[in-house]
Amino acid sequence: MHAPKTKRLSVDSPSIVPNHLHRLIRHFPHGNDMPHQIALVVVPGSDNHNRMLRGILQYAAETARIRIIKNAAIPFIPWTHLRNTKADGVIAYAETKEQINFLKSLEKPFVNLTLHQPPSEGVAIVHSDNFEIGRRLADHLISLGLRNFAFVGHFEWYHNRCRREGFLARLHEAGHDAVSLEVSFESEAQGDFAYRLVDQEHLSRQLATLPQPCGIATCHDEFAYEVVECAKQSGISVPFGISVIGVNNYGLICETTSPPLSSIAQNSERIGFLAAQLVDRLIEGEPIPAEPILVTPGQLIVRRSSEFLALDDIQVVAAIEFIRARCGQPITVTDIVENSEISRKTLENRFKTAVGHSIAHEIRLSRMRHAQHLLSSTSLSVIDVAIRSGFDSTSGFIRAFKEYTGTTPADYRNA
Repeated sequence: MHAPKTKRLSVDSPSIVPNHLHRLIRHFPHGNDMPHQIALVVVPGSDNHNRMLRGILQYAAETARIRIIKNAAIPFIPWTHLRNTKADGVIAYAETKEQINFLKSLEKPFVNLTLHQPPSEGVAIVHSDNFEIGRRLADHLISLGLRNFAFVGHFEWYHNRCRREGFLARLHEAGHDAVSLEVSFESEAQGDFAYRLVDQEHLSRQLATLPQPCGIATCHDEFAYEVVECAKQSGISVPFGISVIGVNNYGLICETTSPPLSSIAQNSERIGFLAAQLVDRLIEGEPIPAEPILVTPGQLIVRRSSEFLALDDIQVVAAIEFIRARCGQPITVTDIVENSEISRKTLENRFKTAVGHSIAHEIRLSRMRHAQHLLSSTSLSVIDVAIRSGFDSTSGFIRAFKEYTGTTPADYRNA
């Protein structure tokens, strides 16, 4: 399986503007002294949308090149008011073909912040790297020692299909496969606030067919919540029968679900910042990018819904937990053994039997995953990333990272 042919933009911490963006802002010409008037059709509701809005407003504040039009005190224009709004450009969250066609009919530059629909000519898009999101979902579930996997989504949406593709590709590399569970809706109402009622009976029937324990990745936190609720109604334990993870780190959902949901956050502030920069350029006459600009996903937040190692050997489980808690330190196999209640030879043999690789390899994997997170979600230098990933030399870190990923840390960040 191959990642979609789209432009992937690696980004740093959402609160920091990378140097190359500062250079673009400084040297990008402005035809006059008046800021461009921008209409935002992004509902300030979910954490994901609010972070996008913060990124847009950050660009406006730091460059003074655009001004966000407000509806009363809120930086949001309803779809029904958009045609009569005097804007130079639009940033929208357009899920449907009808909404996209409506934006085209305005004959104004616009940027779309979602990939519910496949990329099409004449539509500028800034969104997450969905293929990479899928890979990271798989990485997390694989790391739990699971052998059975499922992927839950509504696959009429293009970005869900991309996430599934990345998930399956990573599982295939590790020698695993997964089943797909389709989410269907009993009812769906469109508008500024889309409302969808999931068909729980249909989802429950699909969950009942899964072997346990099973790792379940979902395309959105909303779907992860539905999976957990259906599992509880069916008597399936979470996280022991199924381990569940979502996408977006929507606090109102993740923290109020029982048990709380693990989730991968999107770099939403950076998405908003780059969308604001792009609409600014489009208004100045630059051409629409031929491909979507894709932003590396953010941090994985592990909560109770996937805090389970599917291993029967408590000594091996303790060793893995020790490694993951201290992967940023220069720990060795000796440190792991000293924390154990059994001999080195016994622990190493039992570890390899249970997990499929050595203790030393698990240390390397944990360090590499930690380093990937730091490179994609912070502005730390490569030297600092090396230190915080448990390496005592930058050259050793770069060599190990290239062996693991096939690229250097710097190229990974800028890929």
